[in-house]
Amino acid sequence: MASANPPISKTKILNVLVIGANGYLGHAISRAFLRGGGSTQLDNVHFRVFGLIRRSSAAPFLAKDEIIPIVASIPNTEPILAESSTWDVIVTAIEPAFTDPPATKEQHWANLLILIQRLAEVSSAKGVRPLVLWSSGCKDYGTTGLHGDEALTPHTEDSPLDALPLIKQRTDAALRALEVARAAGSSFDVSVVRATPVFGYSGSYFGAGLAYAAAAAAAAAATASTDNDKGKVFKFTADAGTILHAVHVDDCAEGYVSLATSALFRHRRSAVAGEVFNISGRKYETLEEVGGALAAEYGFDGGCQFRVAAEELAEGLSVVTSQLVFGWSQWVASDKIRKVTGWSDSRPLFSEDMRVYRLAYEAAAVATGDSGRASSASTVGSEDVGRIKERLAGI
Repeated sequence: MASANPPISKTKILNVLVIGANGYLGHAISRAFLRGGGSTQLDNVHFRVFGLIRRSSAAPFLAKDEIIPIVASIPNTEPILAESSTWDVIVTAIEPAFTDPPATKEQHWANLLILIQRLAEVSSAKGVRPLVLWSSGCKDYGTTGLHGDEALTPHTEDSPLDALPLIKQRTDAALRALEVARAAGSSFDVSVVRATPVFGYSGSYFGAGLAYAAAAAAAAAATASTDNDKGKVFKFTADAGTILHAVHVDDCAEGYVSLATSALFRHRRSAVAGEVFNISGRKYETLEEVGGALAAEYGFDGGCQFRVAAEELAEGLSVVTSQLVFGWSQWVASDKIRKVTGWSDSRPLFSEDMRVYRLAYEAAAVATGDSGRASSASTVGSEDVGRIKERLAGI
């Protein structure tokens, strides 16, 4: 005779709103919350994830991953409140287009804060004070020196901010969110999350780096020398000691969940709320390491050459990609989030598993098409490929 089901407490469901859930990072964060945060998973607690998006065409891609899509323009709260009036966690993972004029960007950030304030007021009135994880980025700090520099130190959460004009409004918006949340009478808490560049799947800017390597390999093959002693060389305008500190997008997303679970369940809300957290890989890589892995993967039998003049690059190769992807040197410490939450990254570094990351990027790029825009049958990954191409073309 079968035994009776053992008594199990009812599952507690918490509501998470990811603003920009169809984006590269937003989609990864959504899926991480649904997994429960890996090593931080809690018994009988489940996150129900809602994804705020602007285009109805993106809704099926969220729904198939068990993310409830909400189509609305910011700061319209009606479609959101129709789904739920209480929010345990709100994550921002959306930015204006790089090509938008400054006034449009300023309005975007203002509207985003208005949206969060409105949702938080309703939620707090019902007894649930939201934790807002506000995404910014480690480029807020500017650059550090190169690997091997005598005075090299990492950027920490206490480092001065030195954002480029292109992203300064994003940097300022995060500071403004902290200011509002810390003010008397606030209805929500904020933690600002500054992640390094991320990679994996469609690759984000590292995907653009893989596309650059493929284009360089094709150019080298087209102009191959008859001198067999002179192999193909992968050329970079940046220094070999350029620090490329990155983290896999899944590890990054788990960092967001670790902050939420620490604040909500581990009696660490005061250690999370009102704070800034960097997310970076367990160690940085150098351009020499990444370049060597790319050279091996794409058949540059002559290895790499660094600090070449821009005019020495093969015709058609983007100097912007060369400098932005491979020339931004930055070492970022993430000791704080590791100490407060116990988070750690586990995926192989970019140079350690190049074959896997190349195949994933190429699979995502297939649906993008020659125009650089994602096709109607595309995934979130292929949309990211097209978006990054457009950004680099417009910088």
